Amino acid sequence: MPRIRAASIAEHKVITRAQILETARELFSVWGYRETSFGDIAAEIGIGRTTLYEYFTDKEDLLASLVEETLPPTIGGIVNRIPHDLPPEERLRRLMAGMIEFVVTEPTLGLLLHREVPRLSEAAKQRVAAAHRFLAREFVDAYQAGVAAGDLRRLPPGLAGRFINSLIMSAVQALIDSDDPAAALPAVTGAVTDLLFNGLAAGAEHRKDRDKTFRLLDNRGREESSAAGFRG
Repeated sequence: MPRIRAASIAEHKVITRAQILETARELFSVWGYRETSFGDIAAEIGIGRTTLYEYFTDKEDLLASLVEETLPPTIGGIVNRIPHDLPPEERLRRLMAGMIEFVVTEPTLGLLLHREVPRLSEAAKQRVAAAHRFLAREFVDAYQAGVAAGDLRRLPPGLAGRFINSLIMSAVQALIDSDDPAAALPAVTGAVTDLLFNGLAAGAEHRKDRDKTFRLLDNRGREESSAAGFRG
């Protein structure tokens, strides 16, 4: 049995479990989830490989546990920085921006969620989904408030959530693919939130403004073509 490093066995187990999770997170960051084995984690800590099975059934269980313990406080920090008295559309915009920025500020957890969770078993996915539930509620509440205020169009149940999630995932992938995610963050966030809210905006005034913008762009293009000696 490993040397007890606390006042009691129960406290020792709490400390060891936390150390396993932190070490796994560090190694996932350096080598990636797929390339990191239980043996690698055990060797880094200085315990036997079989000891890990006293805490986690397998690597999926370890990853799901890591998400369960680290994601909710991270999400809570994002949500709590957004004033609750903002208009629903602005709150929704900031929630999206916060989740996209999360990938830059928390790259290990962000990449794990983006790349590895879709490959996990259904049971592990459900655990990860439960860790997201608080954030999902915030998005739903902001969207429904926007619909009730007449600022956002009403979509069939669940459809707005799918669109928002898909846009966030696309923005995250764009950051992952960029040479400098931090530098690309403002442009990516601005583009994806504009795309969403141009699509969700409700009412005739929005369509009027949109058509006006298109006419201005079309006229500008014609003027530039004319100045260059071209005719459309």
